[in-house]
Amino acid sequence: MVRTTSHLASCVLAASLLSGCRVTIQSGSTPQEAAPPPPPPPAKTASPTRKPAKPDEKPVTRKPPKWRLPASNAPRITAPNAFGNGKGGAFRGLAYVIPEGSKKLPSFDGLVPFAALYTDKFEVKPQEFSGGFPGALMQNDWFAIRFEGEFKVPSEGVFQFRLTSDDGAILYIDDKRVVTNDGVHTAKSADGEARLSEGMHRLRLDYFQAQRGTVALIVLMGQKGKLEPLVGSR
Repeated sequence: MVRTTSHLASCVLAASLLSGCRVTIQSGSTPQEAAPPPPPPPAKTASPTRKPAKPDEKPVTRKPPKWRLPASNAPRITAPNAFGNGKGGAFRGLAYVIPEGSKKLPSFDGLVPFAALYTDKFEVKPQEFSGGFPGALMQNDWFAIRFEGEFKVPSEGVFQFRLTSDDGAILYIDDKRVVTNDGVHTAKSADGEARLSEGMHRLRLDYFQAQRGTVALIVLMGQKGKLEPLVGSR
């Protein structure tokens, strides 16, 4: 009986191996199984999502002062006059025709410049004005000029300014009114002061001439009463 059972088990095992089946052989009361298949590979974990890079921040642009002179197609004067020349300088001026009878500086809003001129400093001593603005208009009266440009301060401190004009003029430093000498009058002076840091500063000078006659426009700057012509920086 044992021989018959062993012979039968051998036949079943051989047949199973040929067919690729797993076979359990019982010997006594404890079954013996073939080795279990290897465990499946671990599941792939999703890689953490990367946040998109922040775009570079735009550089902060410095807005120019509201009073900065606009670009203009006004012609440069072709020969020097008392207020400047047509070639170049630290301060650029634009000349405008103003209403006859003006008693003070007009608003420049809406005015169209008829000439451009340049200078490095303001040293127009009292003198008769004739010849107008060569290459533009022969305007000897009822005109205004707005000058703008930069000048350099060597060290921080309080600086005095003296403005002499005929007729009226107003001086601004860094968009702040420093000296007012407005109105229709002969050559006279007015003083003011401002605390300035070391470095570059912007100047604006508004001037007007009423009826034909003498003109004057002088700007001095200094400390402790020692005043000299204010010179611009190109």
